[in-house]
Amino acid sequence: MIIDKQSLKEHLIYILKFKRYIILQLLLLLAAVVYYSFFANKNISSFDEGYFVHNAERIFNGEIPYKDFFLQYGPTYFYVLAIFYKLFGVSILTGRVFSLIICLLISGSTFYLLNLLKIKSYKIIFLVFLSLISFGYPLVNIPSIIWSNVLISVLLLILCISHYGSNKRKTKYLAYMGVLLALSLSLKQNLGILYIIFYNVFVLLKDRRYPNKAIKNLLVLNITWFILTFLWIYYFFLKDNVSGLINYISFSRNFIASYGFSYPPLVNFLKPLGIFKQIPYYLPVFLFFVILFYIYKKDKNWKIILVSLSSCLGFFVSIYPQSDLIHCFPFFGLILISLLLIFYREKFYKPVLFLILISILIGFYLTFFAKVYDNYFLKENTYLDLPKTQGMMLTKFDADSFKAVANFVNSHTRKGDYIFVYPYHPVFYFIFDRKNPSKDSIYYLRSWHFYDDKFIIEEIKKRQVKYIIVYREYRYDSDLSRFIQKQKEVYKFGSFIIFKI
Repeated sequence: MIIDKQSLKEHLIYILKFKRYIILQLLLLLAAVVYYSFFANKNISSFDEGYFVHNAERIFNGEIPYKDFFLQYGPTYFYVLAIFYKLFGVSILTGRVFSLIICLLISGSTFYLLNLLKIKSYKIIFLVFLSLISFGYPLVNIPSIIWSNVLISVLLLILCISHYGSNKRKTKYLAYMGVLLALSLSLKQNLGILYIIFYNVFVLLKDRRYPNKAIKNLLVLNITWFILTFLWIYYFFLKDNVSGLINYISFSRNFIASYGFSYPPLVNFLKPLGIFKQIPYYLPVFLFFVILFYIYKKDKNWKIILVSLSSCLGFFVSIYPQSDLIHCFPFFGLILISLLLIFYREKFYKPVLFLILISILIGFYLTFFAKVYDNYFLKENTYLDLPKTQGMMLTKFDADSFKAVANFVNSHTRKGDYIFVYPYHPVFYFIFDRKNPSKDSIYYLRSWHFYDDKFIIEEIKKRQVKYIIVYREYRYDSDLSRFIQKQKEVYKFGSFIIFKI
């Protein structure tokens, strides 16, 4: 084929311009490393972070979830975190690095997705970057299972677009999607089920004119995720006792049922600064209706519809049943990106851009200044030099409290002894390097732990636990709380109280 000079020149200009986009993306990824690194060693979340690091350490020590302890999530995230402990050492900072890597992969994968969509705009790329990093509120740094699901959602989009966006469709992409669907289901069940339904419907609609091809593609997709899912379900539940699976499903159902779903009413917009507080809730609703309208456009782009619908559904499923800002933020960056992709060539681009910029500013404000889960990123300037917290920085008050309690625990117990931490702060098992006598990790609500209080009390006595550590509020209308209150208070520092049995 003969290519004239003009065509060759245009080709070279296009390639050069494309390389510049990649260079910008790489520079922004480097900026993301710097940005996330600021948070990596700040604060320790006794609840959410404790839940993940404590249970990952139990796996690291040879325990098996659902047999030796209970989880409401699938096992994969905890095993991957345990592998990181094996490779890089058991410490709080190891989990932070793991979380940072996942967040960077989200950014890198999203940039790759933009290239697949042939987005050629420095401004859009930069806005995408800001959309991704701004809503770190409030747990941008700690190991959290939801970031993995966001990453999987982007990877699924890449594989689906790679398959259907090419004239030479390769079945291997659908097999890879099946692997990711299985992985998603083993991380967080509700999102995993969503993706399975969503991509089955998409494949069916996309291949509806070719029934044989549709059947083949659906079989590849579903057989892959089903086989992989059956393997881990068999290993954890069916191999020994079918009742284990029933108990797991029941536990997860009770955990979800402990929350009543709610959504902030529209009247909140009339309150002072109400519009800024409601944007993270209602922008996804706006996006959903935009998608419905966009579907009926003649010149619609199915790839953008796919990205936008996946992000929108991911957002709504991830906030159920707790519709609070803490559970809004993980998918919110993808919501902003979807709006950018839909409107950046439309006449209503400027008003939507204004909303996106306001949202980005809200995200940064919440990340740095919202006092949720004791995040005081700008005030954390004191190192907590305990064996598993090397390099971590807290407020001076928190650092002094943790050190004081660690000194008490080390002087009154030995490494590997049992202590009991109440009601929902399992990070202290991890930090103080002491064992949990119960199969459960958190006891705040009855639906959050598998065993009844009386059984847990018997476990405490059976393991000859001598000390109970409570952090902050611990007086509840429960047998376990009343049992603790009957014990002898032997030490108090800051928000900690230690009881001796």
